[in-house]
Amino acid sequence: MERSGTGYDDVEAELRRHPKVRECVVTRIHTGPRKNTLVAYVVTTGRTDPAEIRASLSAPRLRPNRIPQAVIPVDSLPRTSSGEVDRKGLPLPVLPGKAAGGKQPLSDAGDGPLGVGMLVLAVIIAAVAFLTTDTLWPGSTDLSVVPQPWAGLFIGLYAAEWLSFGVGITFLFLGRRRLLRMGRPRWLATLAHLSVVWLLAAWWPQDNFYRLAAKTDWERQAALVYGFNITLMIAAVVLVVFAVRERRAD
Repeated sequence: MERSGTGYDDVEAELRRHPKVRECVVTRIHTGPRKNTLVAYVVTTGRTDPAEIRASLSAPRLRPNRIPQAVIPVDSLPRTSSGEVDRKGLPLPVLPGKAAGGKQPLSDAGDGPLGVGMLVLAVIIAAVAFLTTDTLWPGSTDLSVVPQPWAGLFIGLYAAEWLSFGVGITFLFLGRRRLLRMGRPRWLATLAHLSVVWLLAAWWPQDNFYRLAAKTDWERQAALVYGFNITLMIAAVVLVVFAVRERRAD
């Protein structure tokens, strides 16, 4: 995904003339081979029909090729540490396309589902987790006294925990931008990002701590419950809020 171009001061000035537009930014988005789409992101003072805002830009106020194809209401414009608009953090709009249902999100190979590069990184991190388990938790994966087929089932569990940890850490570094582009408030996207990471990464340390804790060690058991189980529940609730929060988009 590439966002390029400034030079839309006249379009942004016209948008700000609208009584309900408080802030705005206009940018071109690369949507296909040799194709760029002009999109306006607006922060409004209340619920406003994006089509009505777009209609207010009609000629003679702007030339047809200067009118954004889509107007996307957002709660706030993402900012860099220097206070400038972070164009890479703007949510991806949904524009008319050829997908079933008549719409498809703007995307490219770099912003699609979990790519090959991400999967490779996750496997590498999982391998590191595998190699360090006995160092961090000596004896926690010892299956010498467990008969088959149960030992094999436990090995499968350990492998799943290692891979889940790898995917979680990979998402920690590469997943936040994808959530920011889904149009939710920035603070909620950040909480959702951390929640996804925790839901994936927590199982490896959690189960190893549990396997080494005595069942009657109530102090440690309580610490594990509140350190892992309760926080995993909170993370799940955060994702529910993120999922049901209305996306303000055209």
